[in-house]
Amino acid sequence: MDGFHPNRREFLKAAALGSVGAGLMGPRVLAQQAAIGGRGFRALPPAMRWLQSARVFLVDAYAYPFTPDLEFDAQALAETMADVKANVVRMATMGKYATIQGVAFSRHPQQGQRDLLAETVAACKPRGIRVVPYISTMHKLAWSMVTRDYPQYAHVSRPGGGPARSPFGSGEDHGTVCWNTPYRQAYLDLVEHVVRDYEIDGIYFDSWGACYFWPRPGTCYCDGCRKGFAASTGLEIPFHEKLGDYTPAEQAAIRRYHAWSQDQLVGILGEVRRMVKRHRDIPLIYNINNPERLLGEDPRVPAQLDAFLYERSQSMLHRAEGVSLARATGLAVWPYVSTRLTSRVAAGGLNVQQEIFVTAMFGGGPIVYSAYQFVRKTNDREILRRPFGIFARHEDCFQGVENHPYVAVVWGAGGATGPAHHPERPTADVRSSTLGAFAACIRRHIQVASALPDLLDDPARLGRYKVVYLAGVPYLTAQQIKNLRDFVAAGGGLVVSRDCSLWRQEGPPLDRPVHLFRLGFVPAAPRLVRQERFGLEELIRVRPAALIGEQAALVERHTSDHPGFQDLYLRHRPGADFGNASWTGKLVPVFDYEPVAVLDGAVVAADIVAGESQAVLPGIVFSRHGKGRVAYVAPALESVFLQTNLRELADVVASLVAWASPEPAPYAVDAPDGLIANLTVRDDLRVLHLTNWTGDKLEQPGLNESHLAPIENVRVRLRKPPGRRIESVSLLVDAPFEQKNLGDAVEITLPKVEAYQAIRFTCCD
Repeated sequence: MDGFHPNRREFLKAAALGSVGAGLMGPRVLAQQAAIGGRGFRALPPAMRWLQSARVFLVDAYAYPFTPDLEFDAQALAETMADVKANVVRMATMGKYATIQGVAFSRHPQQGQRDLLAETVAACKPRGIRVVPYISTMHKLAWSMVTRDYPQYAHVSRPGGGPARSPFGSGEDHGTVCWNTPYRQAYLDLVEHVVRDYEIDGIYFDSWGACYFWPRPGTCYCDGCRKGFAASTGLEIPFHEKLGDYTPAEQAAIRRYHAWSQDQLVGILGEVRRMVKRHRDIPLIYNINNPERLLGEDPRVPAQLDAFLYERSQSMLHRAEGVSLARATGLAVWPYVSTRLTSRVAAGGLNVQQEIFVTAMFGGGPIVYSAYQFVRKTNDREILRRPFGIFARHEDCFQGVENHPYVAVVWGAGGATGPAHHPERPTADVRSSTLGAFAACIRRHIQVASALPDLLDDPARLGRYKVVYLAGVPYLTAQQIKNLRDFVAAGGGLVVSRDCSLWRQEGPPLDRPVHLFRLGFVPAAPRLVRQERFGLEELIRVRPAALIGEQAALVERHTSDHPGFQDLYLRHRPGADFGNASWTGKLVPVFDYEPVAVLDGAVVAADIVAGESQAVLPGIVFSRHGKGRVAYVAPALESVFLQTNLRELADVVASLVAWASPEPAPYAVDAPDGLIANLTVRDDLRVLHLTNWTGDKLEQPGLNESHLAPIENVRVRLRKPPGRRIESVSLLVDAPFEQKNLGDAVEITLPKVEAYQAIRFTCCD
């Protein structure tokens, strides 16, 4: 579980005028990004490839079947997992209480001498089920434990006080703990006991973040904190009842305390890693919670871990984006599925099944939240048995694979980079732009990956993609711009939209991990300042334009009305080469946009027009640099598409990718946009996954779906790599299909795709 769950919008608003978002980061945070993924694509070592084909049951000890009564049955759990083809259990060693013997933590009053991890190992290992114990990293503990049994572990939330108390799940309340107490040694002893004395296959930690679950401003007044901080800095930890009473100097002291606490934590993590690896060569996994957290993580943390888990997923689109984001760096990831289930009621909804398929098709290992409920609800197991059974039969198609690198959409988050023209119109900010670009590619069946901004820092990783898409990311470093220039000169394709690279950063760098902002006082942080020229001007060949005179009056008349009367459109310019783009000849709505003037060496491919044809401003500009192609898009089409699902907007994105790419797409899919496609590769093996995602594309996550309409007559064209052939075509789900050789491609016709299908083939010389 995670202690940092602020409302994202309020968090960004509070964090120094939006300076926390990707592309809005200070130099320290950009360095953090580089440390997370900047070592090049890291293929999983063979001994850890099972992480990708993991079908995980999560058994948390914060609720049923561990509290309020102890109802856990390891044999029943193992039998259930074997029935549904789950192959990994993430078993708790701690929740409100410890589940194992031989540690300095209290156990459930009903546990007696039972060792629940030992029981789980004994029940699961003979069935071929891997066991990954959960180690609660500075998580809250039962109130009776931190106030009666082991009060020496307690976080001291105020001078002379005790731990912070709060309810957590069923049963008794929880209290907070502190690393700088005897809790540290008890924790290390627990880890060594688990890794040394139990037959385990990996080890999972909760979030490695300082001040975990502590109330604001995130300070502790135990002897270890007070004396340790004073010895390190010569400062005392200030205290006031109200946050508003802290002076600027006291706020600075608290920020230094947070940095000191984080240093303590990183040191403990290093000790834990050395301890684990001394006993077993197993993966260390931890809770990153969601993709946003990657951007503000202390780089020293993921550098010492092998994989991570997502707690949060929103729509299927967010799930696909978040999993591909992790896999673009080579990291293994386990995202929760069925996160809205209650502890004792199994969800039989088809959305759970489709969450599993989407997770696995992009390279993640699905982990079923509140999984123990399926022990009791035998009639609901089919929702797991169906997808897990397919994966179990074809594990070789999921292990050691990566998502085929074709289009990379650089991930971003943050507030609006410019004022919206009208409050009723779709918003245009970094998050909606980058997610919208990814969504448009997904819904037009374009092979796409989401990638952290650190991709732009690594020429080797960058060069693996054919097209890089920068959707409204406002700030790029000088080195990133140089790397993009080299990438395009060598033949890469680049798509840039709206105000990308039109901003610079001013101010001091951020001095600590972003997740600590919610606890303390936001320090002075970099701010974005608009520039007179784009940083990418040499590539995109446009310059910001000031609107004056009749042109300014015309634009104002057409951007100040209500959206329904808005009358500015994007229109293809006759003679511009978009190939067979279906949107050419049509009017495409324009909402927010960047007014630009075109420089020498570029051509206008589409205009922003008033009414039917009166050209107002350049809309799409094409240019070339070296061997590569660059497309600049003035409107924030990606943001609008995300919020309207207007097909013509996705068609524009698809045509830009096709124009910029130095080679044809690896596949084409003729099917409704409710079919999600992704191509995974390993050596000569190729698997094109197809998951049926019918219904509302802006769905509310977690709602049970009872019907999934099949998609009929799906045609797929698999392009043959130059000089190679395609052979050994088969399906992962048994079904009839037709195969036709088209010369440069193989066409597969699937009469029907229900929940999921995948085409397996090999490319040979």
